[in-house]
Parts: sequence; C-alpha cells; structure tokens
Amino acid sequence: MCIRDRRPQTVLLSPFDNLIADRDRTELLFNFFYRSEIYTPAAKRVYGYYVMPILHGERIIGRVDPRMNRQEGRLTVNAVHWEPGVEPDKGTRISVEQAVVALANFLGAESIQYPLSQ
Repeated sequence: MCIRDRRPQTVLLSPFDNLIADRDRTELLFNFFYRSEIYTPAAKRVYGYYVMPILHGERIIGRVDPRMNRQEGRLTVNAVHWEPGVEPDKGTRISVEQAVVALANFLGAESIQYPLSQ
C-alpha cells in the first residue's frame, strides 16, 4: 500500500483532550470554535451536553453528541454536526461510525443507537 492511498485516521476528541484544551489555539490552528456545553442550560446548548470534536486526519470535520446509558449498556448518538463546508462522503461517514464504535467499546456499551438522520 502506498502512503498516498492511506485513509486518514478518525477519532473523537474528549472535551479535555490536549489538542483542544487551549480553545483559542484550537480556533487559530483549525478554524474551529469549541466551547464545552456541560454547564450550559439545555435550552441554550448549540451542539449538546458532552459534544466531542471529530478529528479526521489533520482536520476537525464535525462534532458528535454522545450519551452513555450505563444501566441499559447503550451509547446513544444524539446528533452528528458537520462543520461548515464539510460534505462527508461514504468513507468519511464510515470512519466516523468506526470512531463511535471505538468509543462504545471503551465505555463498555453493548449497543449503539444512532439518530434517524446524520
């Protein structure tokens, strides 16, 4: 396999990840405005309670709003928000789904529930 044939790695970043910990630097480097909405009243949230940026290769392409129900062993993806100008192809969507599966495995989820539309 040639290096140029390699697909970019896709990961979900914790709101506390070092890559986005310095919010001003993140905005400058990635043109990505990110603020945690954990302490924002539900009615005023834009993206979700514990939204996780999607790092795809060297770009932040969107955000995932996951919620883990530990009693039911289910990870629910409340929403996927793509950044302006990002038009994900099938491969990118699959990469994001695989990143969600990795999160579910890490959390010990037995199932994943997705929204009706992404």
